[in-house]
Amino acid sequence: MDGNDRYRDEFGAPLPRYWPKEPDRRGRHASFASAVTAAFADLTTVHEPFFDSLADRWPKLFPNLPARPGRYDDGKIFLYVANAPTLYLMRPKLAAVRRTLAALPDAPKKIDLRLEIRSW
Repeated sequence: MDGNDRYRDEFGAPLPRYWPKEPDRRGRHASFASAVTAAFADLTTVHEPFFDSLADRWPKLFPNLPARPGRYDDGKIFLYVANAPTLYLMRPKLAAVRRTLAALPDAPKKIDLRLEIRSW
């Protein structure tokens, strides 16, 4: 007895065409364990000495900038901004921020800045 027969017995009509006959597979994880592993991987932070010192020095380096360092991921520094208009105002300033950061003594050779909207 499949789902169509049970539906017909219960309601006296065949299963509607748009009704899925079997549940579709959703999500990117095959098991609960892989989902938990991925969630904990997202929560762990990478301690990069340059980024940690940058977070401490940010208010002195850029006192009037409407962005702050948010996270460091795969060589990219993500700067958090409050909203989309602020993000668009920050885009032309990224080159100057990159030059200032490259001039710091412990800066890496390549500085990759990204903007991300986050409320704080």
